[in-house]
Amino acid sequence: MTKKRFPKKKVFFLNPRTCGIYKNGGTRYKVDEHGVRGAEVDNELLQHVLAFISGKKPDGSAEVPTKQLGAGVLVPRYYDGRWNEPFNELKKVQGFDEVTIGELLDQGILTVRGGHGSPSNDQRIGEVPYIKVSDIRNLRLNINPTNLVPLALAKRLWRSPLGDSGLKAWDVITPNRASNNIGEFALLLPGEEQVVLTKEVFIFRVCENVDGWDPFYLFWALCLKAVRQQWQRVALMQTNREDVGNRYREIRLPYPQSPRWAAEMSEPFRDYFTTVAESKAKFRERVQADDYGYIASVFSDTPPPSAEEAGVN
Repeated sequence: MTKKRFPKKKVFFLNPRTCGIYKNGGTRYKVDEHGVRGAEVDNELLQHVLAFISGKKPDGSAEVPTKQLGAGVLVPRYYDGRWNEPFNELKKVQGFDEVTIGELLDQGILTVRGGHGSPSNDQRIGEVPYIKVSDIRNLRLNINPTNLVPLALAKRLWRSPLGDSGLKAWDVITPNRASNNIGEFALLLPGEEQVVLTKEVFIFRVCENVDGWDPFYLFWALCLKAVRQQWQRVALMQTNREDVGNRYREIRLPYPQSPRWAAEMSEPFRDYFTTVAESKAKFRERVQADDYGYIASVFSDTPPPSAEEAGVN
């Protein structure tokens, strides 16, 4: 190999998405445009290596100066620019400015915190819903009646003698570790605040501002395909589990062109979630009025205890 191929103080990354074998070790085969069937046709790893040796740059490859290696990350996926292309194209077509989640946090427009904790299986014998990363699906928190913890344990995890979870309606929540749905968000509805969230989540909250950011606009932006794909770049494997670390700060979002524009873009999300919240409140009020008793997923929350129940005078 020559110095030209391996520049001083630079790392050349190849990022083939297949390596020519299935997860069970079997060889991948397919027929090419000439009807040839063979492993070499579908072995993207081999194709990338051969292209590199011949002096070409395969799709997804990157040449990065060592001093620019982000946070010491040496994973090719992280430097694959293909994950950012959909956002670049959307920005070009729609003409909006951009901002990263990290910049929003630094500006005080957003705050972020982690979840409460992860109680073991033998502790899930109570009445307060415990939400795991796998329960964040379809834009909502899914209550599993088999995952309930005692109120006393919930208060310890909430770190609140009054029994307050610290959550607020319209908080935006996503897994941050040990889940293949990192970057899939749920919106916390009014009445759902009294739950225990696994520690492996991010909880984002929008602070008061004049630029048009509110929970519904944030949620709209995070639900864009061009934004969701960016999480595929920053969610890397840590041993055998996905982990996003602090790389979530690099996710790029459309900056509101104006408060009115932000409200117009997010209006369908605002209408949908506020309507669901209103219907759910009416539903909960009606079923609480009888004496039959229902499973936790009917209520999706546990009312906060009174001061007397919490042991506060």
